[in-house]
Amino acid sequence: MNSRDSRLDLPARVCAILAIGQCVALGMQSVGHDPSGHPLQVSPVNALMLQVPLYLYLVCLVAAVWYAAAAILRCGHRILDALGAATALGMLFVTVLDLGMQRFRGERLSLSQVATYGSSNVLSSEWILPVLDARGPVFVNVMLLVVGAVLIVRAWRAGAGARIAHPVRHAVVAGVLAGLFWAPPQFAYYHQRDMARSPIAILLEQWLYPRPPLTPAEAEQAREALRAQFSGARVDGWLDARYPIWRRGQRSPSPGFGAAAAAPPDIVLFVVESLRGRDVGWGFGPSRDNTPHLDSLARESITFPHYIASGEPSPRGFISIHAGVWDHGQLFIVANRPELAVDELPQRLRQHGYHTEALFGGNPAFDNQLTWARRSYDHVSFEERGNALFYFRTTPDRVLMDVALTRLAIHDRERAGQPLFLYVASNGTHTPYALEEGAAVAPDVPVSEDRQRRYDLALRNVDAQIGRVVAALRARPRWRNTVIIVVGDHSDRTTEPADPRWRGMPTDAQVATAALVYGPSALVGQPRVLPYTASHVDLMPTMLSWLGDTSTAALMGRDLFDSTAVEAREAVSVNSRGYRLDRGGFTLMVDSRDPSVFGAWRSFTGERPATLPLAETPFAPDEPARLHARLQYWSALVDRNLVRPPTR
Repeated sequence: MNSRDSRLDLPARVCAILAIGQCVALGMQSVGHDPSGHPLQVSPVNALMLQVPLYLYLVCLVAAVWYAAAAILRCGHRILDALGAATALGMLFVTVLDLGMQRFRGERLSLSQVATYGSSNVLSSEWILPVLDARGPVFVNVMLLVVGAVLIVRAWRAGAGARIAHPVRHAVVAGVLAGLFWAPPQFAYYHQRDMARSPIAILLEQWLYPRPPLTPAEAEQAREALRAQFSGARVDGWLDARYPIWRRGQRSPSPGFGAAAAAPPDIVLFVVESLRGRDVGWGFGPSRDNTPHLDSLARESITFPHYIASGEPSPRGFISIHAGVWDHGQLFIVANRPELAVDELPQRLRQHGYHTEALFGGNPAFDNQLTWARRSYDHVSFEERGNALFYFRTTPDRVLMDVALTRLAIHDRERAGQPLFLYVASNGTHTPYALEEGAAVAPDVPVSEDRQRRYDLALRNVDAQIGRVVAALRARPRWRNTVIIVVGDHSDRTTEPADPRWRGMPTDAQVATAALVYGPSALVGQPRVLPYTASHVDLMPTMLSWLGDTSTAALMGRDLFDSTAVEAREAVSVNSRGYRLDRGGFTLMVDSRDPSVFGAWRSFTGERPATLPLAETPFAPDEPARLHARLQYWSALVDRNLVRPPTR
């Protein structure tokens, strides 16, 4: 083997080609518009700031391994170089394929997708037509792959087997660079990192750490446990063994009220970022004065102090509200499974004649909520002026509610006779709880270092801003047939001391968000407090019940106002660290990785709860394993797109 200048050695040349090819592919994915005219990537700089380092981290890791192997091996360098070049070529191919999947199918590449599309399924018109309709982008992607492959092969043919000078030093440098690229994205929210990860990392993780499948007996038990979710309502029958929760339903109204509305009501759903049930007047904590406007509305409403989000962070709250199902036990349906066939709330309401609008205070593109919203809603609003390539300013709550008032006025002017569903997701109470300019409450000067104090001020502001919209709704002719719902997408921790046993799991601080429902007494009954367990997945069945909708569905929740016995009601909350089950005033927490790690206690008793033996709770001895199996089984259904048949 001949020695040559280390600046031109094969690993450096091949990895440089791979890095440039991936960055070009990411850049192309970030510009342009889809067939409907929407930008392919909203605020592309934000996405690239996470994507580029996470992709380059793996390139540097390949280089480090290549150099290290060259330093260790005394022979076989030509084989090593062939493996290195083939690895780089494969990584470039997988990157282009993954970005193409996202563009044309709205999916990320995964082992299950490889199994699906690595067969004759790829020839189906459903898959191939979007590709044929975008021949230009396909040609550019293919040319990028061809050029990258040619350059890598040429580099390998020119340098295979040549001695590498100072391979140890180069391995160390490549390893340090890998660490430098890896570190900054770790400060982003993990669901944003999940969106930005390289498909190589996704495939490797799924291959190295496969979730062991349930045995047939465990799968059968988990399926029956899922179906038991509906035991409080009459169910005529399950429609298809392949889709275990797809069912034919029949309403089960509560005594004295709950008949379907004579005319569909206007429904305004406020989803308050990080709404803490501990800190609102109708929640489970000591009475506080943070929400006077909503407290006043609560006195006219039905309140649910023991209502929890079906998951956290925000993407989990979004999917459970909009589809009436739990999120995936490990991934995010919104980000990782956008092709999933589910019952989407705005689409169901549109079938009943509704005009649907979604207003976001944050950036719904960053975790893929925008993809779902654009295909489901008639109108979507989220952008602030000045945000273009870089999304640097979220919409203040004051401005968001101004937009809501404007959209209400437009609706009343242009569609006065059409029922309205308005989804308003605020952002002002997002950590670090910075009070917006022009807020309705006086700021602390200097800004308080106390997280709870900052949260209280941000909450008082959003309460005042929502109060303006409620006042406008009261002045509309349709006020007597208007429903207002207030929930949080999840909760959040402020100053509570964390219990190390349950750190990161869906404890009260993370998911206990409380809820209120204001509406005509014919739909919801008289104002009262309902202290039983409820969660996000119950919202969609409740709304469909108001409309007398008894069509087939794949929903996990129950009508909030049906005649289900209190002790039979339960709520599940999911995050990547743990699974939570609430029933009969008790909470069961199970580690998502190991069902033998669990604890049970009285619900809503703080962040350092006193654990109890299962015998002193409503939970059976095998409940932790059963809960874990249910989430495993459900996640497998999501992975295989078996929630309900796709709508043709």
